[in-house]
Amino acid sequence: MRRSFLICPMFDVNRIATDFERRSSLNSTEAAQTLVKALRGAGIDLVATLPDINLAELLRAVEESHEIIHVPVCREEEGMGICAGAYLVGKKCAAIMQNGGFFNSNNAIVSTLLQYQIPLLLLIYYAGDIGDRTFSTTGSLTEPVLQALGIRYYIMRETDDAPELIRRAQIMTEDSKRPVALLLTKELLGRRPALKAL
Repeated sequence: MRRSFLICPMFDVNRIATDFERRSSLNSTEAAQTLVKALRGAGIDLVATLPDINLAELLRAVEESHEIIHVPVCREEEGMGICAGAYLVGKKCAAIMQNGGFFNSNNAIVSTLLQYQIPLLLLIYYAGDIGDRTFSTTGSLTEPVLQALGIRYYIMRETDDAPELIRRAQIMTEDSKRPVALLLTKELLGRRPALKAL
């Protein structure tokens, strides 16, 4: 029995990937499967998501997981409320979104998650990261907004580090009773090769 359905199945990251992105050591499907396995390893059993072309493979992997309840939402702040309610009945939750959607959800983060000390693992696609051709303003404001909200965050660039970093971030969110953010880069998602300098 399926619990939900992927709202935007027409996203095809292979169709839009550049040759440079295809040369990545890990493809986007493998990277997505690694991340979902890491979420499960950290005890996450409910994930709220909003469709985004850069997250298509990850969202597909979440949807196909039989161990995670996938809740597609229309707006990111809906995911904050759903995850807060699920936490109150014993679920360990994560929300996956782009950084522009993170900006949209700030009211729900402040008035619900921070106000009522509800832990939530935020996996935020880092649009406008170094090397991206679009969203430079969004990228330049992501970390300052997280800092202003007092949300601890870590930039994820290596897929191999994902299981341990996600596990540690989940421990931190549970212990602090606050959201913790992991910024997902194209390198992490297998969409371009990682650089040792970053």
